[in-house]
Amino acid sequence: MAQTTVNKAYNDGVVTVCRETAASSSFAARQGAESEADLETVCKLDFAENSCREQDSEYANQMGYRLDRKISARKPGNIRIDTECSALIGRTLYAVNNVEYTRTEVYLHLTEVRTFDAESD
Repeated sequence: MAQTTVNKAYNDGVVTVCRETAASSSFAARQGAESEADLETVCKLDFAENSCREQDSEYANQMGYRLDRKISARKPGNIRIDTECSALIGRTLYAVNNVEYTRTEVYLHLTEVRTFDAESD
């Protein structure tokens, strides 16, 4: 029997994965981007919104973060996404708190950080 593959639709939006370029504080803590100018784009990905399973919420609680969104996207080739990255969806900035890779996809656990003003560019 031939194996069939189902193409998943990533049509819920576009996420910009970025790294903060703003200097850290004197005690090496991340200060958080104040505007989109404080971010350097790593990659842009079409994403699918995923429901947060109970085990995802339990994991987030154990790790000490709030799970606001879970999204999936096609694995971005040789680009590595990690918890030092941020995710920008529209004008809302999210912290990437957990990254799960499969053979073909990447799943991001996101916590909302702030919403940028329209004039912040």
